[in-house]
Amino acid sequence: MKGVQGQQKLFDSGAVLPNGFVYRANFLTEEEERELIGYIEDLPLTHPMQEGYAAKRRVMNFGWSYDFAKAKLVKGPPLPPFLIPCANKIAKWLDIPKSAVVEALITEYPKGAAIGWHRDNESFDSIIGISLSGWCRLRLRPTWSRMRRKRMTRDIQEVEVAPRSAYLMQHESRWDFQHSVPKVSELRYSITFRTLPKA
Repeated sequence: MKGVQGQQKLFDSGAVLPNGFVYRANFLTEEEERELIGYIEDLPLTHPMQEGYAAKRRVMNFGWSYDFAKAKLVKGPPLPPFLIPCANKIAKWLDIPKSAVVEALITEYPKGAAIGWHRDNESFDSIIGISLSGWCRLRLRPTWSRMRRKRMTRDIQEVEVAPRSAYLMQHESRWDFQHSVPKVSELRYSITFRTLPKA
């Protein structure tokens, strides 16, 4: 895979992030960001349900998604034209066929919204997140750390995710770690692209 390194040292802190995690600042131009936000603002986003309650964030999914009730991948509406250039840019970055980028989840995080610890469904392979408008802290922790009676702060690694940046989770960072986003301090949008495993 072109240009994708293993463990990444980010920022002056020298923190070593999980193998397979890659961060790219300024993945998008300011013009690309403005255009994407303009389209997203017109979408009929909805609040996902979590344990019987509506989450504060709002979402809309395109392409393949995992239906937990049916326990399988199901095909939803195709990626809209405004997302295709972004999906193609990701395919070029990862040196994969354009057809491998099969899903896009758009999420609006209003001030105070968050998403808890989770690992994306195993039906998908690489996870690529693109951040728009606002900053956030992306937290990662080993999956086994949640089994401890007393969780260790040192198990958690954090990345400051800037607007227009992109991050990639594959290999260990994808399969052996959970991730979360604590409450954001300003409006933020994210587009999460997912790929299918190689045949």
